[in-house]
Amino acid sequence: MKQLSITQKKWLKSIHLLAAGVWVTVGLTMFLLQFMSDEIQTGDQLNLMNKILHFIDMKILVPAAILCLLTGWMYSHFTKWAYFKHRWMIFKWVITLLIITLGTIYSGPWISNLVRISGELGMAALDNADYQWYDKYQNIMGFCMNATLIITVFISVFKPWKSKKKIS
Repeated sequence: MKQLSITQKKWLKSIHLLAAGVWVTVGLTMFLLQFMSDEIQTGDQLNLMNKILHFIDMKILVPAAILCLLTGWMYSHFTKWAYFKHRWMIFKWVITLLIITLGTIYSGPWISNLVRISGELGMAALDNADYQWYDKYQNIMGFCMNATLIITVFISVFKPWKSKKKIS
């Protein structure tokens, strides 16, 4: 397996860290925007808020998550870290793939449904059982994903569960 040069590793690590930083920041921003719902007074504002969340999700968060996954794959493939050499690295792979999968299957479609329902019903969407369900579980999912992603950042830094050299 071809190893990267030191300069190539630095570029790859920088891009990976930037992608992870954007992913965490945008995820937190999306979660925190939910707390502005008390300020919304019209159906157009509600629909716009949901459209903004959808835009941020699809145009910033998803590309950052995919870039983080791809640079992580490259980093594992072309450096000494490998894919499954360390337990903390396995944890990162599992969490990254889990969050991307859950976001694709659940979170993204739930946000799309919030946009659709608020576009159709305006402020009456707040009284709609489907809208309330999607909003509630999207908030729970967003909190869990963000908390897990932040924990993963700390695991990347502290590298717990690292195998120790055997002492003879």
